[in-house]
Amino acid sequence: MHRYLFPLALFCTVTCATAGVYESAIGVTFPDKVAGLTFSDRKEFPKKELGVNIRYQRSGPVIASIYIYNAGLSQIPNGVGSPIVHKHFAQIIDEVKQLETTGQAKSVNLGTGGGRISSYKGCGPQFMWRAYEMQVSESTLTSYSYLTAINNNFVKLRISHLRGDEQGKREADQFVEEIRKVLGNCKE
Repeated sequence: MHRYLFPLALFCTVTCATAGVYESAIGVTFPDKVAGLTFSDRKEFPKKELGVNIRYQRSGPVIASIYIYNAGLSQIPNGVGSPIVHKHFAQIIDEVKQLETTGQAKSVNLGTGGGRISSYKGCGPQFMWRAYEMQVSESTLTSYSYLTAINNNFVKLRISHLRGDEQGKREADQFVEEIRKVLGNCKE
């Protein structure tokens, strides 16, 4: 019996271990699962100022991407209060508008009002954010863009789910809540 325990323990260690993705630019390790979404891949962009993309997803689809980059800037104040962050968020929303003109999406609807600032309780950064809808292929998606700044880097979240998917909406909200704790190195 004892001769089977070591191989079993080794199997569980290898297959049950929680992998993480460490991002040295902001000193954060992202877990393999967040709010029911599973780590999918990490992409490093060829231009250093474009940084990296860390992607999570589940079938249904719910897709969440985390972008960490400095956009070529050397000084980016932490949080969401600086004019630099507000200006960059406006650029992000302009890029969303351009998805329709470039043919990447149809019927982009930003609704009314501008970006908002979150008011989450507890540990972790706040975000500027905005919701919008767009048609991609045959699906209409509800998407959200979030932005904050940490350690001279922008941290942008983009989350999408099928329009009307209440579980997808809950997972998107939970994803933001959990990622802000990861970003804040919270000890909860």
